[in-house]
This record gives sequence, C-alpha cells and structure tokens, in this order.
Amino acid sequence: MTITTNITKSGTNTGLHIEGNLIAGDFLAELVTANIKGQSPEDFGFAKADKLADEIATVWGEAKKFWSVFKRSREDANFSESGTTETRKAWAVPLLYNLGYLPTYRGEAEVIDGQTFAVSHRAGSGENLPPIHIAGCNIKLDKKPPNLRMSSHALMQEYLNRTEHLWGIVTNGLQWRLLRDSSLMTRLTYIEFDLEQILEGENFAEFGLFYRLFHRSRLPQGIDDTDSCLLELYHQETLVTSQ
Repeated sequence: MTITTNITKSGTNTGLHIEGNLIAGDFLAELVTANIKGQSPEDFGFAKADKLADEIATVWGEAKKFWSVFKRSREDANFSESGTTETRKAWAVPLLYNLGYLPTYRGEAEVIDGQTFAVSHRAGSGENLPPIHIAGCNIKLDKKPPNLRMSSHALMQEYLNRTEHLWGIVTNGLQWRLLRDSSLMTRLTYIEFDLEQILEGENFAEFGLFYRLFHRSRLPQGIDDTDSCLLELYHQETLVTSQ
C-alpha cells in the first residue's frame, strides 16, 4: 500500500511506499512526533546538545548537491546503459557516507548452496556487516536484467533468507528499499523511499523520515545484534500492535 502520513500535506503525493507489514505506516509517522526509542541525537551518534533536525538538514543539502551532479551526468552521451558505475560513484555511495556508512565494494559473488549472490556492498569492512546492493539507475528493482538470474530486489531478499543477515538495503539510486529476512512471510515486504520524487519535489519532511530509517545506526552492527537493532525493534512493535 502507499501511505500519506501526517508529515506530508494532505492530498500531496508521497515518496514513501510500504508493502507488507514490515513497519506500520502509523508507527513511521510517529517517529517524528513522539518519544520513540532510538530517535534522540545520541542514538545517531551525535552529542546530546546537537539538534537532529539540523543534522538532517545538513545531509539534505549534501544530497541535493550530489543529486544535481548525478542528474546532469544522466544526460551525458557517455552515460552507461545500466548506469551502475555512475549511480554508485556519483550518487549512492556518497549519500551512504553521509548516512553514517562506510560502504565497501565486494568484488566477488558469494556462493550459497551452489547459487551465486553478487550483492555489491557491505555497510562497512567485514563480512558480518549488513548487505547493501546498489544497481544502476536504469535497472528497475523488480525486473530481472537479461544477463542476470534474478532482479535486484529478489537477489537481496533471497540472500537475506539464506543467510544470518536479517536486514539489508537495495537501491537503484532512485528507489531505496529496506528489506528483512522474509523466509517465514507469505507476501512481498519492504519499505521504499522514492528519492527521485522526494528530491525533485523538495519534500524535506519525507527525506527526514528516510534519514531516520536508513541511517547506519538503525541497522545491525553485525550478525550478533540482529535481533536487537532499532529496525528490528520497530518491526516487532508493529507485529505486537497489529495483533
């Protein structure tokens, strides 16, 4: 379902899209209006005296700069067919750095039960860190490219289902999705932010929510704390309130 929360003006389009019951839309709206665990400046690694809104505004400004350069590059005749290299270098990786990540490229595909999983990045240096897959901006997340065995979304979802990793990110630079291990779920489940729409529409409020969910501090630090990370806390809260 697509939701319009109270952080956007009534009747306006929203760049937030929710499929399944990963984190409830009502809960997401409360992230910026209520005293919910994990939403103080210290929880993001800042000093107590810092204002989170100011930190988000700084990243918003940087994101618009990166986006402007990337947008112009897409009009260049030399822009590649998939846009993968350009999307990663000019846009997705710089944005991730500003969200607290140290994105590390993985040159070789991982083999699990005889199947290869070419997940492009980790949140930092180390195999146990959360997986991030960055596809090109000309590759739709749900469409399988001719030279690959599955779509980018399916690649990340199956990887999470087959490993001990619980949460991951998949993006083509335009749409950014949070995914969770869904081996026990029966339907497609993710939270998606359309950053192209958000940035082109100057929707700072939704970018703020994106920041509050995609910041590095939201995901597990590694394998051992997957059950206690903030995203998992929010997911479990959703399951409790939906019963």
